[in-house]
Amino acid sequence: MSESVPGLTREINRLLHRLRSWSGPAWGVSTAAGPNRAERTTVLAHELARLGHAAGSGAPDGALPPPLAPHGLADQVAVLADELVGLLAAGDLAPARRAALLAEAQGAVTAARADLDGPGFGFGGPSR
Repeated sequence: MSESVPGLTREINRLLHRLRSWSGPAWGVSTAAGPNRAERTTVLAHELARLGHAAGSGAPDGALPPPLAPHGLADQVAVLADELVGLLAAGDLAPARRAALLAEAQGAVTAARADLDGPGFGFGGPSR
């Protein structure tokens, strides 16, 4: 796992490619972890919002992104991820704090991809 801002950005882009390829009914398919794709993506959005807050986004404590219909989830993840990557790249955080948040973000995105790329979805091959 590459724990760098460019590495995180690559993982996010791979995930967004998957999310943006699904039509309406595809969001209701169960993931390997149990929840459907929309529910699992919402969990990721909440994780990204929490990490963004921890990195200094200025959002109030406990603030979560608003619930969206499945077709808007990819854009929501993209916005939250872009904000987080920008905060991590800015260099305003103490190095240890930045490294911890970067590792946590990498883990959250990688776990979401693993859940969403599970067997039966046709994504078992190499990542793009």
